[in-house]
Amino acid sequence: MVDKNLKRLVEHYDVGELLYRSLLLVDDDAPNLDVLSAVLDSDYQVFTAESGVEAIKVLDSHPIDVIITDQRMPEMTGVEFLERAGESHPDVAGIVLTAYTDTPAIIEAINRAGAFRFLTKPWDADTIKVTVAQASSHVYQRRAIARLVDLVSLRNEELALALQELNDAQERMLHLERVGTIGRLTAGVTHDIRNFLMGLALLEEECATGDVSEDLQDTVRVSLAGLRNLLVSLDAMKEYSKDGKVELNLRDVSPKDIVKDALTVARMDIEFRKRSVEVNIEDDLPAVMADHQRLVQVMVNLIRNAVQATEQGQSIVIEAKAGDDGGVRLVVEDEGKGIPIDIRDELFDAFSTTKGEEGMGMGLYMARMTVESHGGTINYRDRPEGGTRFEITFNSRGRN
Repeated sequence: MVDKNLKRLVEHYDVGELLYRSLLLVDDDAPNLDVLSAVLDSDYQVFTAESGVEAIKVLDSHPIDVIITDQRMPEMTGVEFLERAGESHPDVAGIVLTAYTDTPAIIEAINRAGAFRFLTKPWDADTIKVTVAQASSHVYQRRAIARLVDLVSLRNEELALALQELNDAQERMLHLERVGTIGRLTAGVTHDIRNFLMGLALLEEECATGDVSEDLQDTVRVSLAGLRNLLVSLDAMKEYSKDGKVELNLRDVSPKDIVKDALTVARMDIEFRKRSVEVNIEDDLPAVMADHQRLVQVMVNLIRNAVQATEQGQSIVIEAKAGDDGGVRLVVEDEGKGIPIDIRDELFDAFSTTKGEEGMGMGLYMARMTVESHGGTINYRDRPEGGTRFEITFNSRGRN
């Protein structure tokens, strides 16, 4: 009998048809087939075959629940046939008819062919009917369990996918909240910096017109350039926190000027001056349609990262050169310690940092946002001799 709980599960999950109420009778003696068919055809759809080869064809052509096969047949014994049938139809139950004295065949039927049961000759009709009913119940349970396992597996995959989507949505919400918090913070910071900048701008004018040493003029000019670039960065973060976009002031920009201005700001850092800096700028580079200040700030961030990744005396290489497709490529390369493997996949994500608690993880994120808003790409790779190489690539007219 079929377990009631299993039946309830089958009905609840609507797993589909499990029994076809069909039998396959195999015997090389046709009169035996006629007798067996007469006993069973009132309750089941009966198919017959007079050899194992013929039976395989029937099995492949029709849905079958139970096989009843004679053991002693030429060319292929009943056990051999059930063994082959089990390879392609493992959910079908096999019953072997054999003489009582065929002990080796009985053992084979159990061990090799995985037969559900063996019956000795001569058999009686009631025994055959009960055995087929029990075999059908066995097939039902086997198929029901297999279908339910498949269903659970599918549901688990769907559940895992749904959970992953929920986690992703939660991460996006957390990301937007954190970016929004950064935007609100930067709004206050930029307000204060602009107030100070107004006073410093007056100082810059006084230095330019008064009797002030050239060194002091340069110091004031470079300091104000750094502050203005900082404001550019903060403004970009504030804008992005609102609508996920970076507003650009596009015009023709010289790659040489981008590198030159970035170096002007970088030289304010005494640690930068302790590095061995090599600058390579190719002649006749095409102009880029870009926001000059924003790209300068991107280069400043990359240079600052290179400084922080290196020790005194180590080298930093800064390049502006033609790209492979006629575009322009800006490069910042260092011989520092490289990027830790565990953060490489999230290197350009918000709040991902190589600086531990000292870093907020927004520099490379904003660099990516800025470069991609220009229609360009930014990526990195490990230098074979150690260290990291960042490359910014865009076409000769910037955005497409």
